[in-house]
Amino acid sequence: MNPRIASLPHNAQGRDLIVGDLHGCLDDLLRLLDRLQFDPALDRVLSTGDLVDRGPSSLGCLRLICESWFHAVIGNHEQMLLDAIANPDGQRRMFHHLNGGAWAQQLIDERDTELLQLADMAAALPHILVVGRDGPSRFHLVHAHLLASTEPLRLWRDADIDDGLLGDAPNQADMLIWARALAPDAGFAAMCDDEPSFYPGLSLTYCGHNPVPHPVTVLSHRFLDTGAGYAGNVWIESEDTGVPMHLSLLERRPDGSETLHSACFSPDSAA
Repeated sequence: MNPRIASLPHNAQGRDLIVGDLHGCLDDLLRLLDRLQFDPALDRVLSTGDLVDRGPSSLGCLRLICESWFHAVIGNHEQMLLDAIANPDGQRRMFHHLNGGAWAQQLIDERDTELLQLADMAAALPHILVVGRDGPSRFHLVHAHLLASTEPLRLWRDADIDDGLLGDAPNQADMLIWARALAPDAGFAAMCDDEPSFYPGLSLTYCGHNPVPHPVTVLSHRFLDTGAGYAGNVWIESEDTGVPMHLSLLERRPDGSETLHSACFSPDSAA
């Protein structure tokens, strides 16, 4: 399947509020939006996906895709939900249930109209969102990585995205929502406060999927999943970072500057 690619113009009037994986933590997001005096007429919320599972309000987070100011890429948890709906008596439903999907089980059994409508909308979400077109104002969102291959490690560049050269291999879309190739490097870069690193020809790309104690940039990927919806601290492989799981949001202004905000205490939060 060819990955779905969508685009948005540069937001020259308001702010882009880029949020990591929500995992049902709707109240945390709404508190942050209230704190930042979010203006839906000017501002946008951009999401790295994984709206559902784990947290207390998966359906509420899924409803956000109906809002004109909310833009998300599809995450692996949305895909697990879609697979469970399509295969209600099979292993994929059990896989979703074991990974935070218990909230959806009765709704799937009832063939709940709202869930099915929202699932149809989730199925149409892009794998890649391109914001802006050229120059420093351009950036992307993807759930996991813009990963082209693992051996050798190769990432998609702006030109590949613009020319639609991501290929139609059966696993290509899956790589965009499931990849963990950069996860160890991102985790240890966050723990060591490494300087940002960039991949030639690839604009800044906001992503989630792989939890880090605080946002960090590795090979042009800005990791924003800081564990919302999970209990305890963020772990990097076998190491406890001591940083509680939380929701992170980056306030990106028209000039490209950004401020980090958190829904709970984090030592690296600018809120």
